[in-house]
Amino acid sequence: MSLGARLRQYRTARNYTLDELAERMGGLVSKQALSKYEHDRATPRPTVLIALAKALDVKAAHLMSEPRYHFELFAYRAPVSLPKKEQETIESAVELELERRLTLMDKLGIVPEYPFGESLAVTHDVREAERAAEELRHAWNLGGGPIASVVDTLESKGVHLIDVDTERKFDGLAVIATNEGGERVACGIAARLEVSRARQRMSHAHELGHLSMRVAHGLDEEAAARLFAGAFLYPADAVRGEFGAHRNRVTVDELLAAKKRWGMSAQGVLRRLRDLQVIDETTYKWWCIFVNRAGWRTEEPGEEPREYSTWVETHAHRAAAEGLIAREALAEYVPAASSRTVPEELDRRALLKLPLAERRAYMRAQAEAHAAEYNAMIDRAWLEADLGEWDHEHE
Repeated sequence: MSLGARLRQYRTARNYTLDELAERMGGLVSKQALSKYEHDRATPRPTVLIALAKALDVKAAHLMSEPRYHFELFAYRAPVSLPKKEQETIESAVELELERRLTLMDKLGIVPEYPFGESLAVTHDVREAERAAEELRHAWNLGGGPIASVVDTLESKGVHLIDVDTERKFDGLAVIATNEGGERVACGIAARLEVSRARQRMSHAHELGHLSMRVAHGLDEEAAARLFAGAFLYPADAVRGEFGAHRNRVTVDELLAAKKRWGMSAQGVLRRLRDLQVIDETTYKWWCIFVNRAGWRTEEPGEEPREYSTWVETHAHRAAAEGLIAREALAEYVPAASSRTVPEELDRRALLKLPLAERRAYMRAQAEAHAAEYNAMIDRAWLEADLGEWDHEHE
């Protein structure tokens, strides 16, 4: 990836237009100059590169670095087609986040592994997605009960979950990372941040279906992924065990109980009952009318807080503890880390009066504080040297 492509990637990820980026740089360069940089028709001077990095909230070295991975994005889900600009913003943000995670794994010496072997085949009928979901549950030793946390389950298997903080009509997409040899090494699922827990879990399971299945040409991939998601979250045997093989009517209390137990929306439970022919199409349509009139399409009863990933925080703190990243760099992964307090300076007498455990804690805190300052100085020295060499080569 060229410097120009890298600039465009970061700019679109931040959702800046060329005009907005030029304004953030204080008019140092024009919109036309920025366009030339992105199309590799001109090369920014080191001082301009530093200003670009600051405006994009990224280190200059990152803009110049060649990514070790390539990304394939697919399976967009949105109520309507997303405008190209909005697609680019989401794509760039997701690519950079997965790259950031893989870079952190590199620092920790963790070799990324693609979590799926041979794809689960759906060859003749989309209903085969039910079997595919059962096979994946079995391969992952999930049993037949509810999945307490879809986020924890998927990330423990090597699927990266990425939140997209946007108000755009966007539900999810899947991304695959390949190395220079074209080998798949990692994958991720991106979903919109501001959704209910039930919808979040369904979105993650839906994209999981796209990643894990191979749907034959001519079959409806979206329908297969929807069936996969329902079966992954609420297996057929469990549905029939709780509702029976056939019902003429079901109650609101039953739906809400299943919603709470299985972490699905009431609408999702109804679709499972319809897909498994526990209720007929007429009963399902009656419930769709009820859902509309009750306002459940926008907000259902019994909504619970969404699930959150701690993958980045956990691995960033580990990297800092092992001295693989500086405290300053930790704040880039975990913003709260930058607000950590350090004990005030104590004179020698006051220090000696403290209990042994408190003295040791104080000394550790002071050592960490000075280590962070030292590492920051080293980082700055490296960056300046790097840019100086780059400047010399391009004179």
